[in-house]
Amino acid sequence: MLMKRRISRNQLLATMLLLGSSPALAIPPPPPEPARLRIARMTATVQLIEATNGIVARITELCKVSGRIPVYSDDGRRAYAHGWRIPGCSMSWNGRKLDVDVRGAKAVSKRRATYARASVSVVPPDAKPLCPDICGPQPLADAMAEVRVSGTPKRMAFSLNANAVSMLNARPTVWLEAEVEIAD
Repeated sequence: MLMKRRISRNQLLATMLLLGSSPALAIPPPPPEPARLRIARMTATVQLIEATNGIVARITELCKVSGRIPVYSDDGRRAYAHGWRIPGCSMSWNGRKLDVDVRGAKAVSKRRATYARASVSVVPPDAKPLCPDICGPQPLADAMAEVRVSGTPKRMAFSLNANAVSMLNARPTVWLEAEVEIAD
């Protein structure tokens, strides 16, 4: 009886370890969508920066796009996962036309604080993940920013910061920068 109990405990531990490291369980689902208050307008001007030997070689304006984004009643924690895509931005890379994903969301909390998040990224169709089990395809370049301000301003403007990991892994060295304005 004692031997059977140990075997079943060991089997249970092994099963938990195997299931706990399963790729399907590694990425949690997004948080539920918060209550939507209204729609705002976001404009983004996206630039591609290319560097050679640590020196900026070229700056190319890729697009200036404008579109609708949601304004949620939230403290900013859940709204980021439910940003809307603004279509119309693309770039040429190695003879291919790649879509540039532009997204944004805004949130207003009950404590009269406003949060905004915007991101831009370009992922080639043949992109490989940096880590085999839990990472998605590595973007060629991406940038994002989250801002928080007191009150509920009608207009917010901010710059997006390049993702250092994407910048270091890109060959050749490229990154995206963007200027964003949200009008509510």
